[in-house]
Amino acid sequence: MKILKKLAMGVTLSALALFLLVSSALAQSGQPLKGNNDDNVLISINFEGVTYAPSDAKFKEVLNKVRHTVIERDGKAYGYVDATDADNHISTIVAELSEEVGTLASDYVSTFYWNTNYSGARLDVESGRGLATLGIWNDEISSVRTANLRATRLYEHINYGGVSIFLPPNTNISNLTSLNFNDKASSLRVY
Repeated sequence: MKILKKLAMGVTLSALALFLLVSSALAQSGQPLKGNNDDNVLISINFEGVTYAPSDAKFKEVLNKVRHTVIERDGKAYGYVDATDADNHISTIVAELSEEVGTLASDYVSTFYWNTNYSGARLDVESGRGLATLGIWNDEISSVRTANLRATRLYEHINYGGVSIFLPPNTNISNLTSLNFNDKASSLRVY
């Protein structure tokens, strides 16, 4: 009986913590971010020095090889097999952003939505933060608005592992299916 009481107490506390987290995220207000793209169409990708358009015969084959995608502010996408190569590219972008804007206040957030078209529950994550695990949000993010002047990276597995996608600042993606990342994120970083 004691074990059942402890289990019930744990479930109750977890539910309360979840309620507070979601309530806090939903209570935050502010101007919606206006992004530089929300096309939800496949874009060309540069892989190993060659650019492949969605109409190219090898496009799907290339996408199947890509494990890490980096999308720059100009909308160009780069695919990498090795995480180190993607990390180096991202480090360069983050350094450039830091030089441009300096240290930002913590009110710059990326917003993640449970459903497509920025609907359903939302989760706001401040710049400079990362979530190594997403709890109930694991494999549930369907749309995203990246932070103003800060980039965001979604990872397939917890602890920043697996396939990843890097999104530039001020980007709205109303359906992550367009980037083959709908309901796949298990950890994330906002730079």
